[in-house]
Amino acid sequence: MTGEGYQKCMDWTEKYIGIPFVRILVKLLTAITAICYGLTVLWLIIQRDIWVLRILVIPAVGFITVSFFRKWLSASRPYEVYAFTPLLEKDTKGNSFPSRHVFSNMIIAMAVLSVWTPAGFFLIICGILLAILRVITGVHFPKDVIAGAVLAAVLGVVGFFLFN
Repeated sequence: MTGEGYQKCMDWTEKYIGIPFVRILVKLLTAITAICYGLTVLWLIIQRDIWVLRILVIPAVGFITVSFFRKWLSASRPYEVYAFTPLLEKDTKGNSFPSRHVFSNMIIAMAVLSVWTPAGFFLIICGILLAILRVITGVHFPKDVIAGAVLAAVLGVVGFFLFN
């Protein structure tokens, strides 16, 4: 996406959705994901289900790996490349690829999906919405959020569904 494309997205978002609503929605999607994850872990602990170890370890290892990779790569963010102010308050330099927000949401969605399918699919939808919001607010390139989602999906399928 070009700088002009971002500006059009941000102008449209500001005009038709509103910056305060977008900021609240991003926080709400993140909170919903965290709450669902916490409840899933709690449920598995109460059930004394050994699956809780996978639910805790796989997302943690993925998060740490993605964090190191993006720090090492240090890819610029759209607002750095095109010199605009993003709609979400953000002043981080680099660390754009892959999106850790989207990765985290999607790996948690995969974890929850392995325990309770309807909630997992709901979180996948939340993750897609979060990915869109991260792009149209100017904090990530489309490739950043796509990479975060794909990495989470692959790790989730391998970790939660192939070897169970």
